[in-house]
Amino acid sequence: MVHQRYAIYYAPRLNSKLGQFGNAWFGYNPVSHEAIPRPNVEGMAAQEIEHVTRGAGRYTFHGTLRSPFKLHKNRTLESLGESLKSFVTKARPIICGPLSIRSIGKFLALVPDDPENHIPGLAEQCIRTFDNFRLAPSKQELDRRRQAGLTSVQEELLLRWGYPFVMEEFRFHLTLSDKLDGMDLIKYQALLEKQCEDLCDEPFVIDEIALFGDPGKGGKFEEISRYQLLGDD
Repeated sequence: MVHQRYAIYYAPRLNSKLGQFGNAWFGYNPVSHEAIPRPNVEGMAAQEIEHVTRGAGRYTFHGTLRSPFKLHKNRTLESLGESLKSFVTKARPIICGPLSIRSIGKFLALVPDDPENHIPGLAEQCIRTFDNFRLAPSKQELDRRRQAGLTSVQEELLLRWGYPFVMEEFRFHLTLSDKLDGMDLIKYQALLEKQCEDLCDEPFVIDEIALFGDPGKGGKFEEISRYQLLGDD
């Protein structure tokens, strides 16, 4: 299948505790591309979960390492896959502190405790290594990004790397919701903290990365392939 855009994600394995929760939370299996039942969350109906994840759910449960990009006309999906295979031979697995439910602006996310900034380092490697695979964004795409109100640093990053929230502006997270109003933000954060107690009680590990594709027309992103990080300590 030809995809409109590609992204490099951390995406937990489907059979892991984190993967089972996150994919059910969004009601979607990114490997089979099928809808799956929402989880039982005390204090929330399934329709309520669907409502607060309507926009974020298109991108599936993930942590971004390289944001979605259009493939350069001189590059192919096959060559991108080969480059990923080479990349992971040198990229080291990451073990950091546990996840916690946090508000980032007006949305909720799972965020790991990473005081040594290992994950931003991995993300920067992805940005630099795969930059020659991306098609430069159009003026229309750049203007759409600018509607969020960018700082001068973010504007420079947008022009250089095609996305404003990279390098020093990068903050790794696994998005759980769309933007929420103040009281809803407090309410759902409390419910999710209770729901995710077990998930937030152990180290967070990144030992694989995954290539995802955007099928276009508002469809949900799909997992294409995944790669184990094989670098030595």
